[in-house]
Amino acid sequence: MPINPITESMWPEIYKLQSQVYVDIEPEPLEVLRDKWQHSAHCCFVYQNEEQKVMAYLLAHVWANKTPPKLYQTLSDKKEGSKLFLHDLAVSALLKGSGVGKQMVEQLKLIAKQYNYSQIQLVAIQGSVPFWQKMGFEIDHEQAANASYGPDAKIMKQVL
Repeated sequence: MPINPITESMWPEIYKLQSQVYVDIEPEPLEVLRDKWQHSAHCCFVYQNEEQKVMAYLLAHVWANKTPPKLYQTLSDKKEGSKLFLHDLAVSALLKGSGVGKQMVEQLKLIAKQYNYSQIQLVAIQGSVPFWQKMGFEIDHEQAANASYGPDAKIMKQVL
């Protein structure tokens, strides 16, 4: 399955896919999504089909704080930290059950190990906790997700 780095020309398709996948929250502005890529491009990639159409994307970035960033906000200029925050994993409904999501998470884990990050943190929304648990993530019971993620959001992490 072809997982590729994000390029500038892919952003319209990424933005459209975000709107199709995240239905329980308002989509983030394109500038906020692009900010994650500009902050940590080595942790952001897409899955493309045979026609080179973006069918899935993963955005992650270096993060130093214990508390995850809020939605709808750009990151600070600080690009240092000991962990990664997995901001988005969006997979087209056409690929449900194909294993693309798992493959993209595994790719991020390889990058995290290569760069010696200590953990990957995320906020699970839209009932995705079981998926993330299958990927090896655990709920962080010590903190609650910011209200911007919705009422049932859970902070999760995986120590590497």
